Amino acid sequence: RKKIKLLGKLKNLEQNNIGRKSYDKSYRSAQETVRSFINHAINRMIETEHPAVIAKEDLTFVKEKGVKSDNSRFARKMRKRLNSWTKGQLDERIVYLSSKNSIETHDVNPAYTSQYCPICGQHFEERYGSHHELTKCKKCGEMNANIAAAKNILSRLTDEEITLYTPYKRVKEILASRIKEA
Repeated sequence: RKKIKLLGKLKNLEQNNIGRKSYDKSYRSAQETVRSFINHAINRMIETEHPAVIAKEDLTFVKEKGVKSDNSRFARKMRKRLNSWTKGQLDERIVYLSSKNSIETHDVNPAYTSQYCPICGQHFEERYGSHHELTKCKKCGEMNANIAAAKNILSRLTDEEITLYTPYKRVKEILASRIKEA
């Protein structure tokens, strides 16, 4: 009886398991699709905007400190891998295509770029919208959080007080002192 049960399980496994070769092939295909999309988007941006300099966040960190998630270790691990791979591919392609088109690239400190208003420097309340793309400043009103972050990244390019290697706690202190001064 046990032997028949085990044979049934084995047969079920063989029918439903896609196998390592199939998995590797579909994985490579998905990665090439992502790389192609990234290349086309960056090339399109370079052709339409003609930038002389590109400022980008330094997103080389991989730790997710303080992130609360479900108890599934697999889900956290997979999300972290996918997130870091995409950032790594994006960063690598921006640097490569920028150098190919004689465009300077500069990494800036990413700390709190999406949490403070680029106009008045106030801390945003909370993000909302279907993709958390909107935010509200007490003084300036509603704005797109991604556009606000992009403006903050651009301003960090010339910020002498917040450098690439300024610790995030120090960045928060600097931003808080600027609010008091204003």
